Amino acid sequence: MNDTMKTLLLQRAGPDYTLARANVPTPAPAVGEVRLRVRASSINPVDFKFARSGAGLTMPHILGIDAAGEIDAVGPDVTGWQPGQRVMALTNLYRWGAYAEYVIVDANVLSLLPDELSFERAATLPCAGLTAWQAVHLKLKLQQPGRTVLITGAGGGVGGFAVQMCRQTGARVLATASRSVDRVRFLGADEVIDYRQGDVLAEAMRLTQGRGVDAVIDLVSADSATALLPLLRHNGEMVCVVGRPQDKDLPPWEKAISLHDVALGFAYQHGDADNLRDIARAGESLAQSVAEGRIDPQITRIISLDEVPSALREAQAGHTQGKVVIRL
Repeated sequence: MNDTMKTLLLQRAGPDYTLARANVPTPAPAVGEVRLRVRASSINPVDFKFARSGAGLTMPHILGIDAAGEIDAVGPDVTGWQPGQRVMALTNLYRWGAYAEYVIVDANVLSLLPDELSFERAATLPCAGLTAWQAVHLKLKLQQPGRTVLITGAGGGVGGFAVQMCRQTGARVLATASRSVDRVRFLGADEVIDYRQGDVLAEAMRLTQGRGVDAVIDLVSADSATALLPLLRHNGEMVCVVGRPQDKDLPPWEKAISLHDVALGFAYQHGDADNLRDIARAGESLAQSVAEGRIDPQITRIISLDEVPSALREAQAGHTQGKVVIRL
């Protein structure tokens, strides 16, 4: 290992954020941490959102919440892990991330990878795959077949994973998308609503014969979540990943809906070691599903580190479908 590592540094945050290749000192793992040799990462909305806002970041910063690679070094008091093991991890948003040759992560969040799963496929999972997993399995607990779920923004990475997971529970899946209608249907959606062509609420009501849906997974915005509240049946549930409705917009108490938040990346700030271990175990289950071909990792493009700045801008403009993977 060299004393320095190649990175893509966020030098300035804001609407005109700048990213540039640089060599920086290779970090060493502290107590309870491991260092990964990153082999692959991926593009996620949280990356360009943090690049634009810079909120809570110390500059310069390294983005990249997804990491897949081998353990390179183990810090003090870490047991059960050793150099050379193939793993993936969700990185801490406020520390240097995986757009670099090496990254430091909490040992509790490590997921062991099946030997047959490539690093590129694994790199799609920590953020997008596990966000969908929490929405479907931790929050909604879709155990009873026959429920109807609407998933907004199904053309993106989280949406595509959620479509597959909901379908596998036996749910009827309605999805919203635009340019990726055929791909979303291929992933398992029963009906795909092109949100550019009309009123999503009205079309979903038509598709359910006025009955509404049992659950909504909203991946778009607080405004989107609010607009879809009337679609929920009595005892319906909504999972909010980007923003939640305000109290004043909620239906009457008698409708008995449930609201759930998914904020996977903030487990480091608001959770504890058990929360991180829960993420790791879910990651191992999901990695096994991908290795066995039960979940499609939705890779649409593999790029180099030098191509990341333009790929982030494309994602920010809403032009990215599925998962764009970075090979390091």
